[in-house]
Amino acid sequence: MNTDRKTAARADLAYLREMAEAGAKAPLLGGRFMVWWGGLTGAVAFAHWLIITGTLDFGAQALWPLWLGYMVLGSIGSAILGWSVRNKPGAGSMGNRVQQVLWPVLGGCIGLYFAGLVAGMLTGLVPGALINTMLPIAFLAYGTGWMVDALLSRERLLLVPAIITLAAAFFGTALVMTPWVYLVASAGMLLGTFIPGFFLMAREPRDVV
Repeated sequence: MNTDRKTAARADLAYLREMAEAGAKAPLLGGRFMVWWGGLTGAVAFAHWLIITGTLDFGAQALWPLWLGYMVLGSIGSAILGWSVRNKPGAGSMGNRVQQVLWPVLGGCIGLYFAGLVAGMLTGLVPGALINTMLPIAFLAYGTGWMVDALLSRERLLLVPAIITLAAAFFGTALVMTPWVYLVASAGMLLGTFIPGFFLMAREPRDVV
């Protein structure tokens, strides 16, 4: 009888180990968020570049509505996407749990930096040109997020967007006082977030198991 119990216990442990390993290898579910934010941010940064270079004759007064609309639309879309993945298999894996915490925290930190800049500009303590520093700061955050995802999930492919976004942070800093920083930002978001997001989405499980 004891032998049967030990055999059953070993079988249970083997099953739990198998389930744990499967969960650890579960595909990351953040691809749709990357596609959404990468595409939206890339498009808005490109529109910003077109406006400040005079290619689009909207004037600088169009920039605030552009970015405020971006934040509202982006937040609504992100909330809808969060609802869409709630029943996806693998959502409870370590990699996906880290994503669920890490990326909102990074986004909140970027938002806090932006709020500080706006407060400084409204009080006259910060020159308006420093708003450009938002872009390399955001890319440092994105590069950090991708690097953590790559190391925890052991997906070497994720090192590519990490390197791209960190490179965008470097070049964005070098060009931070020029209009070109927005073109760098657009390219960085499209190449380092939008396109990699599609690869993550392609690997998502299709059915709830």
